[in-house]
Amino acid sequence: MSISRRSALGLFGGALVLPSWALAGPRTVSGKPFTGENPLGVPRSEFLAAQDGMDLIYQRRYKESLQVFEVAGVDFPDSPLGNVGRAIVWQAIMYENYDFEQERAYRNEYADGMERVKRGRRDTGRKAWNDFLEAVLLGLDAMYDFRHGDHLRAFNKAWDAMELIKSVQRAAPDFHDVKLALGMYDYWRTALSESVDGLPNMGDHRAEGLAQMIEARDQGVLAQAPASLVLAYSYLEKKDYKQAILEAEGVRNLYPSSVLIETTLGRVYLKAKRFDDALASFDRVRGLDPRNKRVLFHVGEAYYSAKTDHQAAWDAYEAYLATGPIDEYRAHTYYRLGMLERRARHYDPAIAWFEKCLELLPKFKKAKKRLEETTEEKARAGAPADDGPRKGGSRGGAMRQRAADDD
Repeated sequence: MSISRRSALGLFGGALVLPSWALAGPRTVSGKPFTGENPLGVPRSEFLAAQDGMDLIYQRRYKESLQVFEVAGVDFPDSPLGNVGRAIVWQAIMYENYDFEQERAYRNEYADGMERVKRGRRDTGRKAWNDFLEAVLLGLDAMYDFRHGDHLRAFNKAWDAMELIKSVQRAAPDFHDVKLALGMYDYWRTALSESVDGLPNMGDHRAEGLAQMIEARDQGVLAQAPASLVLAYSYLEKKDYKQAILEAEGVRNLYPSSVLIETTLGRVYLKAKRFDDALASFDRVRGLDPRNKRVLFHVGEAYYSAKTDHQAAWDAYEAYLATGPIDEYRAHTYYRLGMLERRARHYDPAIAWFEKCLELLPKFKKAKKRLEETTEEKARAGAPADDGPRKGGSRGGAMRQRAADDD
């Protein structure tokens, strides 16, 4: 697989689905002063619906967003906008918990949206807008396929989405939002080619990619907020933690009620080793949605990485397992429990957790490596047999920390 296809999913995933600010205009449901003005030649009322509905998503006003896009589907029957917007709502709800509980609703909107895309191809006067909406649909479904493990189909859709984005750029060079996807592609093809063995050297395009993403953030009409989030992750890759935090905090300040954005900020803090700030963000997530499941894993990660309270890490991971996550995330949680047992020199329980992990994810290379290492450590130590997976350590710090197992 080429670097272009390998990169396309990650580069397009999550892009072009967040709202932005605009000039003063008519009254909106979101309360934001959008005008509907755009460089694509789209009727202002239709573009305004896109801005308004998207903003409601990131205010976490999902029902109102669905209503805006429902009306858009009626008012603009030849446009896929209504389906695209509702598909994004269902994806956003599922992404909060990394689950598939709204899968049926999402699949229906995607199928209906693609039908409208096909009908809309006959309208050459709306080509740029229709191409953009089709690219968003394909990008969303690429993420959906990837989460289901169908990586080849995901990469193909993401590649097609990128080709459509290039078409939009040619047709509407003043539509700066497309620079987000293009910038992600330029930045991350460099990062991937440098970090993944066997991929060709594509040259260093990081600076070019960052400049494009900044352009989307500063001049886009739909992509300002996601550009900040993508920039935050890009700065993390550069280990520029100060700039990453500035970007993530900035978009959180615009949308303080968003579970998705608050979770992202917490993860940025975590990567920057600001563990107290990460835990504070995760606490805010639980305040925004006490039923949120995935945040429990992130809490476990914060305590695990900080090495200050192993019992709190264990409790958070156990609580997450009790919510019934999908197999992939359950396997990663088993892996962490194994790592906690390994820190405590509880070799047999650690081995058992790694084996449980590999039963679900046989190709999980880190788990295989840690299983081999732990088995070797047990042999060197002449450790007696234990009874299997168990609760490890105590809140008082009885678990001995290891410096070599932090991954």
